[in-house]
Amino acid sequence: MNLRKPILFSLLVAFAAVANAQRIVSELESNSDMSMDARPDSLSSRAKGKAVPNDIWAWTLDEKYGNMTSTYVDTLQHLFMNSDLPEGKEGHYNTLGNVGSPRMSRIFMERPQMSTFFFTDPYDMFFVDTEHFRYYNTKSPFMNVTYNWNGSKTTGSDHVKAVYTNNAGKHFNFGGIFDYIYGQGYYDHQNTSFMNASTWASYIADKYNFHFYYQHNFMKAAENGGLEDESYITNPESMARNYGTSDFPTLLSNTWNRQEHDIVFFNHHYNLGFYREEEVDSTTTKEVFVPVSKIFHTLKLQKMMRNYRAYEEPTDYHSYTYLPGDSAQDRTKDFSVKNLLGLSLCEGFNKWAVFGLNAYVGYEYNKFTLPDSTLYGGYYTNTNGMIGKEQYTEHNVLVGGQIIRSQGEKVHYNLDAEFVLAGESIGQFDINGHAEVNIPLLGDTAQVALNAYIKNTHPSFYFRHYHSKHAWWDQDTEKEMRQRIEGVITFPYTHTKLTVGVENMKNFCYFQNTGTTLNADTENPIYTNNVSALQCSDNIQVVSANLRQNFTLGILHWDNDVTYQTCTNKDVLPLPTISLYSNLYIRFNIAKVLKTELGGDLVYFTEYDAPDYSPVLGMFMNQSANKRVKIGNYPVISAYANFDLKRTRFYIQYHHANQGTGRYFWGPGYPMNPSNIRFGLSWNFYD
Repeated sequence: MNLRKPILFSLLVAFAAVANAQRIVSELESNSDMSMDARPDSLSSRAKGKAVPNDIWAWTLDEKYGNMTSTYVDTLQHLFMNSDLPEGKEGHYNTLGNVGSPRMSRIFMERPQMSTFFFTDPYDMFFVDTEHFRYYNTKSPFMNVTYNWNGSKTTGSDHVKAVYTNNAGKHFNFGGIFDYIYGQGYYDHQNTSFMNASTWASYIADKYNFHFYYQHNFMKAAENGGLEDESYITNPESMARNYGTSDFPTLLSNTWNRQEHDIVFFNHHYNLGFYREEEVDSTTTKEVFVPVSKIFHTLKLQKMMRNYRAYEEPTDYHSYTYLPGDSAQDRTKDFSVKNLLGLSLCEGFNKWAVFGLNAYVGYEYNKFTLPDSTLYGGYYTNTNGMIGKEQYTEHNVLVGGQIIRSQGEKVHYNLDAEFVLAGESIGQFDINGHAEVNIPLLGDTAQVALNAYIKNTHPSFYFRHYHSKHAWWDQDTEKEMRQRIEGVITFPYTHTKLTVGVENMKNFCYFQNTGTTLNADTENPIYTNNVSALQCSDNIQVVSANLRQNFTLGILHWDNDVTYQTCTNKDVLPLPTISLYSNLYIRFNIAKVLKTELGGDLVYFTEYDAPDYSPVLGMFMNQSANKRVKIGNYPVISAYANFDLKRTRFYIQYHHANQGTGRYFWGPGYPMNPSNIRFGLSWNFYD
């Protein structure tokens, strides 16, 4: 792996930003930490002798049409103490425990669709996909450095992230990100080591816009297979002596999952339109460009690699062995190209253009590489010979379109559709709809929103084909049909948000532990591990309701997030009935400048057959029918102090303060971290 160029670029960006930042450390103006408008126009230059302006805008971009959506700049104080937890800010995820480790949301409606290279899906704490990547525009150079730490030298973690962005004129912006995680983990063979180096540029003008980014990731995670005996957690008194958590024996050792990604994304469009005079005040007018139509183009290149490497393999862990050798090195690659070319009729260029229209035609190409049982080539070496490789190519021709209304104060909607006309996934379609109505109520604005989709999706290549030493399938699959409808009601006046949804699925795709039982007649049978890709031909329905209700009384705040879920087939799709996050705290200022939050929060979910985990695939799977273990009904309580002083945020947290004897697990064999102290610091620099 050649890391020299991305690391050198990031260091140069960081050095330049820090050099500029030294001049403004003593300034006292504070960052508003609010969600900021994503319109980067009218960025006026600062007058000589005045305070450095700290206005900064952020937005995300949809990769098909290039539509910009405002988002917040990640400088918010609230819940900063939970921003580096693998279980998420509000504890929605089951995880393997260590920072950056694989995770899956317990809330079904939050789970994303399985991606083409689905090995990145469980790493969404670190891996940022195209449509969640933030672009910026700022009046002065901006840099944010964030550092999170917990544990000790032997069990703790360090996470440092630096973001730098700068404008060259009011239209052009560029920047870079360096993100590094090193987590040793509280349990043996659990460490993570991740590095991201990214750069981006954008140009936003009247007639021509573009967005570009390049992302490089290197991710290495140790796999321990879970604890050999859960009694170390549930019944420590039965052990012969007291053990530290890192001494608990695990099922695997010297086993790793490694990934490396290079992603290039470029979207640009040319606007056709006219200029018209608009009145600024009674004596002044200005010329404003009004786009009528645009031509847009999107190009996305991805080079993805995953390697599962086991240097030592126990004979009783895996059910099957498909490739020779005393060790495993299962490497797969995916190279993909996606090209879209489209035309838009813009919204709002006259009073009759109450919505915008977009249409495109596209082509996508994927080349996958898998190990093959034939002994040839030189794919990699093991003790018994050379394992070959097999390549697969897939092509798709697709068309899509969109009707969108984003302007106006009361009604917004968006209908988006894509169809595959030819290729491997012919017949696949994806239709999404969103509508919202803003209603004046009690001096504020309530919002009623409706989300819906219908999808007929060809399962991911790796769900249809996968070759490795201990997992192997080539199977014909049916398209997965899914329909969802969801309603959202928001009352800002009472701090209430209610979301109710239902989803129906046919040919649902899932992974299952189909391991066997060894020595079944003995007192302590051994259960092997095997992952299979399965589909359920029956209809499955999921009904979900989520209530977010916050209460305020003076400085006292009580925030609550409660989700109810039920499923018609819990063997195929196990979900907890109730998942709860509650945060009780006081908020006040010290000496008028130090914003302070002191409190405690709680994560809780009811018992259910929580997903097992497959190290071989790096994915979560349903538990084996031979051995099922209930997880849940255990509260995780933490205490914290969260501060914001001018440009600096910092916190200290006592996480899992209520640790005691009990089943504190995220999944079978994977316990929660024990009680620990966590600390975080985030500093903003301007100019």
